[in-house]
Amino acid sequence: MRKLLLLALFFVSLACSKEHVTLQLPWLNQFQFAGYYIAKERGYYANAGLDVTILDAQKKEASIKSVLEGKAQYGVGHSSLIVNYVNGDPLILMAAIYQSSPMVLLTRKDAHITDAKELKDKRVMLTRDMVQWAEIQTMLRSVGLTVDDLQVQPHSFDPMSLARGETDAMVAYISNEPYILKKAGVETYAINPKEYGFDYYSDILFTTKQEITEHPERAEAFYEASMKGWLWAFDHIDEAAEVIYRKYNPQHKSLEALIYEGRTLKELAFRPNTAFGSIDPVRLEMIAQGYRLVGILQSIPSFEPLLYNHSVMHLNEKEKAWLKAHPVVRVGIDHNWAPVESIDEKGRHSGISASYLELLEKRLGIHFEVDYSRQLWSDSIRAVQKKELDMLSCAAITDKRKESLLFSRPYLKQSIVIVADSDVGYINDLNDLGGKKVAVVRSYATEEYLRKNHPNITPVLADNALEALQKVESGDAYACIEGLGVVSYLIERNGLKHLKVVGETPYRYELSFAFRNDWGMLASISDKVLASMTPSEYQEIHGRWMVMEREKPVNYIIIWSVTGFLAILFLLIVYKNRRLDVLVRQRTDELEIFNQRLQEEIEKAVAKNRKQEKLLMQQAKMAEIGSMLESIAHQWRQPLNILGLSMTRLSLSCSLGGSKEASNVIDIAEAQIEYMSQTIDDFRNFFKQDRSQISVNINDLVNDVQALLGPLLVRKKISVKREIDPSMNVLVYPNELKQVLINLINNAREAIEHHRGAERWILIRSQSDERYCTISVEDSGGGIPMTIIDKIFDPYFTTKFESQGTGIGLYMAKTIIEKHFLGKLSVYNTPKGACFDIRLNRAVQADSGIPT
Repeated sequence: MRKLLLLALFFVSLACSKEHVTLQLPWLNQFQFAGYYIAKERGYYANAGLDVTILDAQKKEASIKSVLEGKAQYGVGHSSLIVNYVNGDPLILMAAIYQSSPMVLLTRKDAHITDAKELKDKRVMLTRDMVQWAEIQTMLRSVGLTVDDLQVQPHSFDPMSLARGETDAMVAYISNEPYILKKAGVETYAINPKEYGFDYYSDILFTTKQEITEHPERAEAFYEASMKGWLWAFDHIDEAAEVIYRKYNPQHKSLEALIYEGRTLKELAFRPNTAFGSIDPVRLEMIAQGYRLVGILQSIPSFEPLLYNHSVMHLNEKEKAWLKAHPVVRVGIDHNWAPVESIDEKGRHSGISASYLELLEKRLGIHFEVDYSRQLWSDSIRAVQKKELDMLSCAAITDKRKESLLFSRPYLKQSIVIVADSDVGYINDLNDLGGKKVAVVRSYATEEYLRKNHPNITPVLADNALEALQKVESGDAYACIEGLGVVSYLIERNGLKHLKVVGETPYRYELSFAFRNDWGMLASISDKVLASMTPSEYQEIHGRWMVMEREKPVNYIIIWSVTGFLAILFLLIVYKNRRLDVLVRQRTDELEIFNQRLQEEIEKAVAKNRKQEKLLMQQAKMAEIGSMLESIAHQWRQPLNILGLSMTRLSLSCSLGGSKEASNVIDIAEAQIEYMSQTIDDFRNFFKQDRSQISVNINDLVNDVQALLGPLLVRKKISVKREIDPSMNVLVYPNELKQVLINLINNAREAIEHHRGAERWILIRSQSDERYCTISVEDSGGGIPMTIIDKIFDPYFTTKFESQGTGIGLYMAKTIIEKHFLGKLSVYNTPKGACFDIRLNRAVQADSGIPT
């Protein structure tokens, strides 16, 4: 009895030792807040010394009010929190769970209302709080509408109102109402502010300055545990949905609805090259501009003080003591998995994982002793499992490995793709490889995926990724599956020109630090280091190594159909030829002449069909480029909308008594808007034939380009030198030539930044004779490696990391100069850097048209 009493007292004291905090949600429990439920249910909060109460909005009390009045320490809010901050509320924003808001205006598909401007005089259900849906208002204003142009209805919060025809549109979440209405047999269309350039954060975790100041360790513990819960929830959507279905489901949603909600929201939570939960102060300023345009804000301050500083890492006493007791950590590595990790020419550990180990050493003050003795990856894994080593610098998280290893949060994710010979067409999924040999690296996660989920595929084991690719090239394997970044890097660096990405798999690498199963403390500490990384640190590591551009596999169905038709035609031609050969033996010289003429006609037909095939392939490529140019234009919409709407307000102010100087500002700004709009039109009309060339002054044109890029170059401490004859004119399409110069100058700037030399300059000069004019753009960026200088004008060739380059800039520049202007664009290295020469005909007008 005494033992039971002591045990009960122990648990009571343990519970009392945890700090109690409250999290206030802005709506009823659902998958929208899954990360917090998971952090509670899986013990992440308890392990951090916290006893967390999660309150939903059943009491109809706003989360901002609850936190400011001290009823809750933490809350979840919308981007409108910046309005509270500007109005003086002492808030701190900790994390934006959704990088894009799920809020849309929902319409019925059969109503054919697919554009915001079509909402004029339509019935629209809106909530009372206009601040909450400011992105909807700014979207409407961008198409010339205001709330007064709508038939505003109070929101019923019943999606079936749309199904019953009681309204034409309603504010909704893309993750909820479309699913409910589809189940009811109603197809919907979402008018999304993001598509109009108004991309707002949503579900921002926030607290007060008082909480951060008085309880910094508690705040960090709550943040860390919450982020851990969110990452687990999005990595295990089905399991998280089951937890919510059983314990957090006041709306009685079905399990399928919760899973749909989770999968939809996951797409909004993750953005390329952006750490989960991060908040960019520049984006906050742009969002604030939207609030200003609808009259909610009068001024826009700096948002740096509003953001929680995650770069400050808080370790508790146990963690500090553990690090002191373990000053050296033995690390196993993969010797041949560039660019993730490998051994460089000097025999040192190199790659992304090595950069992360350097970061850990710097933050924690311990030394990572790399083990170079184990050449095979499988040997390193076994060594950690046997505790002969302490950790692996980079390992993919799999169910099997979780049985014997502990993992940190992922620091790198890669899609796993299918690589095959360049003659192989598009592969839809791994099921198409049934009965074939597929190369994978021994003991990699890819081997586990194949053996567990695809027993009809024969694995061909290799010791490293390069060897796996070489097995495909040699014919020992039909295909290889491996990470996209790895295969892109290896194909480019090792000249495997006959290989290409032909499909995607449903799998991806989630790469983390892996630890022996009794070192959970270091796993937890590593999570804190990764969470404390700044965006610049993240970009520095990934931008240095991940230099290959992701390309979606090309669907060759149409091309192969044309090829099949030509093959049949060829067989018919062969058959016809043989028949003619027989007739030639039997007939006179006259028939031989006839046969010769017929053969000539057949060859012409074959040549014509080949030309048509080439044209089909070229048109497909042009369509792809057109699609990419459309996405480029999309990126301009938000600043254009904000600037245009601002000018409208300023113009109204001037008409009511503004100064002449303000009118001049309007003229200048409107000229800039017209130029930017014209540039977008030039992107979209790049291949149209309805343009005409005009004579322009080169010096004036360079002035326009320098006015656009000058502030950026000054900020980067790059000087621009000019040696241009002020009287020199040339016959061109002005905006297209500007695009070429902008592309070359931006490339020069990036080269100078990457080179980091003492000299930082760009020289623009011109030379001319009676027939030609040559414009040169030279830089001090160290030059272009000779191994790639012949490839830089190829379409889709890039040396930039994902989402930082498309690989079509120089290709477009060359197309403009050589196809549209009948000139020539060339490049060569100088002692200081690279020089691009644009040679133009001074008075010859080129033909417009689709380049061939």
